[in-house]
Amino acid sequence: MEEGMMMTTQQIGNVESLHVKCYAGDMYLNYFLYYVDGMLVDTGPKSCASEIHPFLETKKINTVALTHFHEDHTGNARWVQEQMNPEIYIHPMAMEICARDGEYPDYRNEFWGPREGFEAKPIRTSVQSDKLEWEAIHTPGHSRDHLVFFNAKTGMLFSGDLFVTPKPKISMWQESIPTVMDSIRTVLTYDIGEMFCAHAGYIADGRKILEKKLDYLVRTHEEIQHLYGRGLSVEEIDAQLYPESSPLKYISKREWDSKHFVRSMVMDEPSLR
Repeated sequence: MEEGMMMTTQQIGNVESLHVKCYAGDMYLNYFLYYVDGMLVDTGPKSCASEIHPFLETKKINTVALTHFHEDHTGNARWVQEQMNPEIYIHPMAMEICARDGEYPDYRNEFWGPREGFEAKPIRTSVQSDKLEWEAIHTPGHSRDHLVFFNAKTGMLFSGDLFVTPKPKISMWQESIPTVMDSIRTVLTYDIGEMFCAHAGYIADGRKILEKKLDYLVRTHEEIQHLYGRGLSVEEIDAQLYPESSPLKYISKREWDSKHFVRSMVMDEPSLR
C-alpha cells in the first residue's frame, strides 16, 4: 500500500469491516471488505494487500463468496486460497476468467493492483457460511456475473457494486444501466434491512437507499429517452445533462464516461469484461 493510504476497522453486529482507501495520484477510491460467520465477502484489491492480509490473518475463513470477477473484489483471492485454503465461490460464468491472470488498463492497476488467477467453485442458488445460508441473487448490469448475498432471517444484504452511489452520472463502457435498474427491482422484492456495500460501506436502511437510487435512475432514464426521442444524439444529451466532467473520465482514458451512461440508457448493450 502506498504512503498516504488509510485503513479502519469496524464491528457492526457480527460483521467485521475493513475500510481501505486506494490512491492513484491525488485521487482515491474507497473499498470495504466484510467478514461474517466464517465467510469472507470478496477479497479486496491487491494494491491494498499490506493492510488486507494482516486483517485476514486474524480470521478463520472457511468460505469466500465473490460478488463478481472485477479485480478490486478478487485481487487477493489467490493469496487467500494459498494461505487459508477456503472454499471460494463465484457465479459460474466467471470461473474461467478468474482462472487466468487479469489484464487491466494502467489506471486500474494503479488503483487496484493486479489479479492473479485462482480456482473457484460455482454458486448456484446460495452459499453457506458456518451457521447461515445466503441466497445468491443474480444482479447483472455492472457485470454479467454480478451477485448479491442475502440472508432471509436477518435481512442482511451484501450488495457488491449494485449500489455504490445513489445518483450516478458516469459509468464504465461495459455497464448496462437499464439492467442495473432491473436488478435493483429484483432485490427490492426481498425484505431488505441492513446493507453492506463494497464502496459506500454500511447502510442501515438498505431498502430506502436502493429505492432512492432506483427512483433517480427511472427519472433519469425517462429524461434521456425524451431527449433522444426529440432527435438529440448521445453526445448532445451528454453535453446538455453532464457538462462537468468527472476526473475519473480522464484518468481512465474514457473507460468511465458520462457518455457511456447516456448511451446505455438508449441502447442497453451489457457485456462481460
